[in-house]
Amino acid sequence: MVLTWQSSDKKKARILARGNFSLDAGGLLNLLLALAVVSLSLAGLLAWQGYWPVLLIAVIQLALVAWILIRAWQRTWVSEVIEIGEDRISVTHQRHHKKRRYELVTAWTVVELKQPDIAWYSPRVIIRSGKTQVELGSFLTSEERLQLREQLQSAIRKHSAIKGAFDS
Repeated sequence: MVLTWQSSDKKKARILARGNFSLDAGGLLNLLLALAVVSLSLAGLLAWQGYWPVLLIAVIQLALVAWILIRAWQRTWVSEVIEIGEDRISVTHQRHHKKRRYELVTAWTVVELKQPDIAWYSPRVIIRSGKTQVELGSFLTSEERLQLREQLQSAIRKHSAIKGAFDS
């Protein structure tokens, strides 16, 4: 999810990029519990009839599904706040309680969309200014990354000293 705010004088912008997962912790726990009850009940019935390997496969499958859903749920806690002013761009990347902060010079910042080497990977959104280069939105979908790039270009274009950098 990508959200944008602008100041009333249109000189400052703030872009928030967050992961998007519809379940909260309680919903995720209920889903995993329901999956466990159904899978282990059916596997238990088959194990009772002598097909015991099914129970082992059901436990492995349940652990794998739980791991995948928990990893996807953790992406909701990742966010990036990009504050674009006349002089500086501030990027704050937060995952749980860990924060990383980057500062770039607005006038010399360029937004790039790097295509992946492997066709089914998503393109990467990179902003760079001088020697500082930051990848943004690595947790977003491909469509959301394109939206992020458009919003970044629109906000930076007003303050850019690089002519023609955002004409693409």
